[in-house]
Amino acid sequence: MIQCEEIGCAIDTAIIEDTVIDGLKTSDLLQTWGAVYKHVVLKGNIGRIMISPVIATGWAKPHQQAAFDKANAEYYQQVDWALDISEARFYECEIQRVPAPLIKRDAETQVIITREKALSDVWRKLDLSKTHWRTSIEFFLERGDPDVVLVAPKRHPKFNDLLDGLKMLRDAGVAEPD
Repeated sequence: MIQCEEIGCAIDTAIIEDTVIDGLKTSDLLQTWGAVYKHVVLKGNIGRIMISPVIATGWAKPHQQAAFDKANAEYYQQVDWALDISEARFYECEIQRVPAPLIKRDAETQVIITREKALSDVWRKLDLSKTHWRTSIEFFLERGDPDVVLVAPKRHPKFNDLLDGLKMLRDAGVAEPD
């Protein structure tokens, strides 16, 4: 799909495979809920997206969410790679619970943080005040995920500050060195 546009959409509990999206204009924040990915490439200018493991926000019962979490984890065990975001120029991007090793990325602007490194609290001593990384890491720890990819979106007005924050996290040993 080339130069796509969405207006007021969301993606719920889908299996998305073998898809290339080259350019995506979003009307607001495009959210995906409980979806899984295999061989999905996002490249070119991409608007605001958030990939979330949550299903039926506010409606799903805990046992329903647990069933999706289990099924999605099992799905990813059979996937060689899920997402390729290495050539994406995001305006905003948050990816939750897609296993970081399954994401092809631009190592300079997209970093991996493991739970073990985040629990060290080294990042709390860094001056990340010009970024939202402190909040992102806190939410990551609350979710209990094993790892997360943080993306400094190249088209965001605060890109340079966000990139500097990722460099601080990498220099402090919090983000993986690649």
